[in-house]
Amino acid sequence: MTLADINGAPVEAHLGRTVQEMLPDLYPRIEQYLLRAMQGEAISEVEVAGPASNHNETGRTGLVSYQPALDEVGEVIGVSVAVVDITNRKRAEEALRKSEEHLRNMVELNPDIPWAMDGEGNNLDVSARWVQTTGLSKEKTRNLGWLEAVHPEDREPAMKTLLEAMRTGRRIDVEYRIKAVDRGWRWMRLRGSPCFGPSGEVIRWYGSVEDLDDQKQMERALHRSSE
Repeated sequence: MTLADINGAPVEAHLGRTVQEMLPDLYPRIEQYLLRAMQGEAISEVEVAGPASNHNETGRTGLVSYQPALDEVGEVIGVSVAVVDITNRKRAEEALRKSEEHLRNMVELNPDIPWAMDGEGNNLDVSARWVQTTGLSKEKTRNLGWLEAVHPEDREPAMKTLLEAMRTGRRIDVEYRIKAVDRGWRWMRLRGSPCFGPSGEVIRWYGSVEDLDDQKQMERALHRSSE
């Protein structure tokens, strides 16, 4: 893409006109680089965002390099400007940022506690809600550290279920109690599904932990009332 295309004006419109005349809105941001280049300084890859050329665009972004142009005796007689259009890359980065932000919001607003494990069952990531509930940091939760929050009577059955899932590649579904920092022992339900690699091996597990304690208490109350 030529500079004329980037500026949104034909080549003829540039002839005989100054940078300030061609780019009145942008010039205050790039003037310092032009002046420094006129003093003999080479400046590379300055990210410059320009205004939209029409109402259907959001503006273009370029990596601009300023190089002093010298005559045969080494005197600066002008500035050579090179522009690499990175608009599509910046738009993709912004779209990815918004997507990741949206995903983070969804995760944090989810009443369940999402998690991820590697193929061997080592915890890789868990939401901030797990940290708030158990008091265990994300670092302490990694690998098998999350078991520290599980009731001693439930650890072995939970691990047995997990190991069986690791061996067979079947979905995980297990209930156990965890120690909540402000509410004592609470029943939770862990569910997860495997993600398979190209050779059929399990490379990741993704799932969530659901708080079942209120449901369990209701079931116990109903059971007592029916006796």
